[in-house]
Amino acid sequence: MPLRLFAVTLLVLFASVTVSAQDASTLRIASYNVENAFDVYDDPYTNDEGTDVKLRWEVEMIAGVLKKLDADVVGFQEVENEAVLKAIVTEYLPGMGYEYAAVPLTNDTRGIKLGIISRLPIISITSYRWQTLNHPDTDQTWRFARDLFHAKLQTSNGEVLNVFVVHLKSKGSRDGDPQSVKWRTSEAIRIRQIIGDMIADNPDELVVLMGDFNSKPDEPGTTTLLSPAEDGSAVLSDCHASIPMEDRTTYPSERFPNSVIDFIVTSPAMTDRLVPDSPAIFNDPDIITGSDHLPVMADFDMSK
Repeated sequence: MPLRLFAVTLLVLFASVTVSAQDASTLRIASYNVENAFDVYDDPYTNDEGTDVKLRWEVEMIAGVLKKLDADVVGFQEVENEAVLKAIVTEYLPGMGYEYAAVPLTNDTRGIKLGIISRLPIISITSYRWQTLNHPDTDQTWRFARDLFHAKLQTSNGEVLNVFVVHLKSKGSRDGDPQSVKWRTSEAIRIRQIIGDMIADNPDELVVLMGDFNSKPDEPGTTTLLSPAEDGSAVLSDCHASIPMEDRTTYPSERFPNSVIDFIVTSPAMTDRLVPDSPAIFNDPDIITGSDHLPVMADFDMSK
């Protein structure tokens, strides 16, 4: 039997590479696909029987990454449930201030979900998983493959931070899904509409969209999300755009080489607060082995 997620004793191994500490006015945000973070319990409402339980050493590596990141808000993809996140925080990250966590339900039949842990209070969570999605090139309709969820967070200076977490449709077309790019793009179209309407109503809205887009910067899912407003102004900006593409790989895969598919994108008001040179892809070889993705992060000056 493999070592299981909730084994009692633990030792988290930390590598020598560190992430620079931020001052009190700086908010650090990160996104992390943790690759099938499943617990030992069978969920009878999902087809999770074919997915292995996350092994203890993998969880230790993920916890080590989270400790190094020291982010105030972390959005997750491929977590099974809220209990998994709370167990990681309680057992591996005590005293780090992650008092708030949420993992809403998704449409994924295998049971992978989106999640968030936060030092900032969560005001509300909204799920968009039942939205009807359309693509201009077909009459077919879809729902989000997983979900788009919107967490409203309360900042220390009393502002509201709108955090959207998403995991767009995978690239691996399979039976019944011959056009995954259209499904993924239809998700992006709807997300761009939701956030675009929010910013049009209030240009000062602080918005962060993060997650696994399953789409490179020049592919339709991402270009749709980053499409400008009618007047040509930016609606969402890629925080990591200044990093050379050869240094931006977030999914080191032989099947999809040089994949840049994990993003943090922001509204104009939030982009104005981006700390220069803070966007980074965390790639410490000693502790990234708990997942097949690399986390992305960025700092924001909330005193502005």
